[in-house]
Amino acid sequence: MRHVYVASHGQFARGLVDSLSLLIGDEHGIRPVCAYGDDITTTEQLDQTLEQLIAEANGEEVVVFTDLLGGSVNNCATRALMLHRNVYVVAGVNLTLLLEFLLCEEESTEAAVVYATHAARESIVFINALITQQSSD
Repeated sequence: MRHVYVASHGQFARGLVDSLSLLIGDEHGIRPVCAYGDDITTTEQLDQTLEQLIAEANGEEVVVFTDLLGGSVNNCATRALMLHRNVYVVAGVNLTLLLEFLLCEEESTEAAVVYATHAARESIVFINALITQQSSD
């Protein structure tokens, strides 16, 4: 079993989880971790929260999607990754990435992450250029 979290600065993670629920229902199992808000106000508290979530997983895989590569939330998740072999960290989360991860049929977590990150990168498109290109064809 996988335990999946979205961790962000502020309420971004909660918004992504709410959007997932709207699109695919509440059974997706992703939980938000919102740093620098009500419950988690310091990086030390974020480190403790992540350690607690990993401990609760009892050795099962933990996937943490973070908002910003190199940001403090990502750095805390990376510290947890360095301490635990069952942790996967993915930076640059967006709604497409989460949907692709949840809906893909890959069995291994690593394969699912690779698939989802590729699909998410492909979904980032500058529509103006796309329209211009199509109208010139």
